Amino acid sequence: MTLTVTLEFSEEDLDYFRSRMHRVQDRIGQRPSHEVAAAAIAAVERLRATARSPFIRRRIDRVASLAAMLDDPEWQLPEPERSRVLDGLAYIADTEDLVPDNVPVLGLVDDAIMLELLLQELQHELDAYDEFDGFRRDEAIRRDKPGMHRPVSREDWLASRREGLHARIRERRDRDLARDGEAYRLITRF
Repeated sequence: MTLTVTLEFSEEDLDYFRSRMHRVQDRIGQRPSHEVAAAAIAAVERLRATARSPFIRRRIDRVASLAAMLDDPEWQLPEPERSRVLDGLAYIADTEDLVPDNVPVLGLVDDAIMLELLLQELQHELDAYDEFDGFRRDEAIRRDKPGMHRPVSREDWLASRREGLHARIRERRDRDLARDGEAYRLITRF
């Protein structure tokens, strides 16, 4: 037998989680970016080992994509998007949870909430990176066929695609800001 539990959080509730995330970002944010990313990757692996829920596992995989985009030399994520991703990963890198992970059943609930907030906030960055990565794989397969003419270098077509997707991140974030107004601005710090 399975049991489905639906949690509904008010803006006040979410503000509590956001304030917790901001405190962690302030504390961890002073560390070098490669340390934050490495700590986040270690936390992702730790969570993968303990997470039984498919819901949490899917979110953990998305967070792993955030860490991967920082180290991808072909993606070259620009500022301020790079800082936003690092700020998000700072919470994941923190070992102090609201609810310790080893508490049966409930230990990952706070992680699931924070992961969901983080992934919502960085959805445009994730979508663009996923599209870039898919384009890169598809283009490599297409270009590696025998007899294909190669007038444009790999660097050229990657740069073109990357620049377009980076611009799209900003356009979509600006659109969301205009649509959601002040409520959205409360969470853009992270």
